[in-house]
Amino acid sequence: QAQILGSIRRIIQNRSLIIRVTDKGNNFYIGSAVEFEQKAAKFFSDTNAFIELSCNPFNEILDKVIQLLNTLRGKDLIRKWQHEQMMPDRITCELAHLYFNPKIHKDGIPVRPIESTIHAATT
Repeated sequence: QAQILGSIRRIIQNRSLIIRVTDKGNNFYIGSAVEFEQKAAKFFSDTNAFIELSCNPFNEILDKVIQLLNTLRGKDLIRKWQHEQMMPDRITCELAHLYFNPKIHKDGIPVRPIESTIHAATT
């Protein structure tokens, strides 16, 4: 099994393929990484709903959230347990990010944007 897995990994790397979970169902999509990136780029240009960040604002956002929570607590506008529960953890917290899943049930296999905010500082 290790040989088969290694062979699959080499094929994926050599042919610039990607494996993604599909949008609906418990299936996997195997396709060209270049084509998938082009579809994502087309989504960005068609919608103008998102911009690519030139720098990582994670620490700045996290610091502002912490400062705001401390201010609210200092003015007794939130209770201690609320402050503790809302306080983001620097170790597990991450910047919200966007990724795409292929819609294999649609012609041309377009992509569906998924915004992951589950571990973001403002969640």
